[in-house]
Amino acid sequence: MALLSIITPNWLVRMTKGLSSSQKSRRDHYRSQISDLRSLLWMLHDHNTRYIRCPQSPQASKARIEIEEFCEQLLDECNNPQRPLFRVLKSRMEQVLSSLPNQSKAGWYAIHHRASDHLIYIIDEVTRSYLAEGTLDATYEEYQVFWQTWIDTKEAQLRYEQAVMRLAEGKTAAWQSVNLQSRILQKRMHQLSLMSSGDATLAFDRVDNRFDSVIRSTEEEIPASSLIKISQDLSVILLHLFDRELIVRTSDSEPVKATPGIKALTVKTG
Repeated sequence: MALLSIITPNWLVRMTKGLSSSQKSRRDHYRSQISDLRSLLWMLHDHNTRYIRCPQSPQASKARIEIEEFCEQLLDECNNPQRPLFRVLKSRMEQVLSSLPNQSKAGWYAIHHRASDHLIYIIDEVTRSYLAEGTLDATYEEYQVFWQTWIDTKEAQLRYEQAVMRLAEGKTAAWQSVNLQSRILQKRMHQLSLMSSGDATLAFDRVDNRFDSVIRSTEEEIPASSLIKISQDLSVILLHLFDRELIVRTSDSEPVKATPGIKALTVKTG
C-alpha cells in the first residue's frame, strides 16, 4: 500500500499532463484550421465581388486556382477523422469554380451562395470541435446562441432574395412577398444587432433604413436590382460579424490577427 501511495500520484500527474498536452494540441490544430477557413471564406467572397463581370479573365482564373490550391492544402493538413469533410469541401469547390465562367449573373450568385454556405457550415463544425475541447461551457453556449441567430438571419435573407427574384420575373403577388420577407429579415437583423459591436450596429442601421424604404414603397417604385443590392450589402455585414465572432471565440486570451485586407464595416447607400 505504501508503494501504491508513492507511485499513484506520479502516474496521475503524468496522465493529467498527457491529457492536457493532447487537448492543447487539438485546440491549436482547430484554431489554425479556423484561421485558414476564415481566409478561404474571404477569398471566395473577394472572387465573387471582383470577377463577376470578367469571369474568364486571367486574374479570375488565377484567383480560382489559388482557391483550389488552398483547399488542397487544407485537405493535406487535416487530421484523419476530418478527411471526408475536407475532401468534400475540395471537390465542391472544384465543381463550383469550374462551372462559374459560363454562368449568367443570376446563376453565378446562386452558385457562389451555395458554395459559401457549404464552407460556413464546415467552419461552424470545426469551431464547435474547438470549443468542445475547452473548459468553459458558457463560451460554447454563447457561440451557439450567436450562431442560431446569425444563421436564422441568413435564411431570412435567402427568402428575401428569392422573393426579389420572383418580382424580377414578374410573378403574381411577388411584391407582397418582398414586403413580407423584408419585415421578417429586418426583425432578424434587429435580433442580431443586439449582439454586435458599434461598427456593425452602424452598418446595420444603414441597411435597416433602406429596408424601411422598401416596406413603405409600392410595387415598381424600387427596381429589383436595387433590392438585390441591399441584400448584397447585408451579406458583407454578416460575413464581418461571423468573422469577428470566430476571432473572439478562438483567441484563447492570445492576440489573434484579423484576416488581411478586412477593413472597418462600410455599406454604401444607393
